[in-house]
Amino acid sequence: MQVSLPLKSNTFEMRFFFSFILLSFFLTDSLEAQEIDFGTFTTASVTLAQLNPAEDLDFGLLVSNNGVASIGISNSVVFTLTGVRFLDVILDVSADDNLTLDGLPCGAANCMIPFTLEAAYANLGSDNIGQARVISVASNFGSAQFPILRRNDGPPGPPPTPNFVGFDPSAFNSTAYIYIYGSINVGNVDAGNYEGQITISVNYD
Repeated sequence: MQVSLPLKSNTFEMRFFFSFILLSFFLTDSLEAQEIDFGTFTTASVTLAQLNPAEDLDFGLLVSNNGVASIGISNSVVFTLTGVRFLDVILDVSADDNLTLDGLPCGAANCMIPFTLEAAYANLGSDNIGQARVISVASNFGSAQFPILRRNDGPPGPPPTPNFVGFDPSAFNSTAYIYIYGSINVGNVDAGNYEGQITISVNYD
């Protein structure tokens, strides 16, 4: 599934776009010492979707040599991550280092705008940035492992119910929330539409 997410500016008709590629994977086959990867044995799916599909990242009025313009977590684009609540997921986020004029290859400073990716997640069952945990992002790549529904203090819950005839894993679903935001640094660039791409991928651990 692919979603186009405009990052807008009216001055010079400069518009910044990101396309989000949402990937769902069903199984992994990795096992680590001292760890049981229950996701290896599930047939349930994990899905990503934009919470408000018409929502844009909007940097407001920008001009050439504007400098840094940021969108914080309170104005981030929100994605829902739905899957079996007692399973861990591994979430990877990455982005192009630069937005380029019309999304075309560019090797000159006047046709690209540096972008810095930021991301976070909340997995207490509600869309609440006050509960969000920041994903460490370096060089526009970040990764995090977490349960879809984080348990509160106390001992771990029982192991997941094994599959059986008539078993409906969606009955055990919960939703985590992913927040995508960041900043651009507008130098002496030509007017036009600037585009880049953010990729989000998720799979059960």
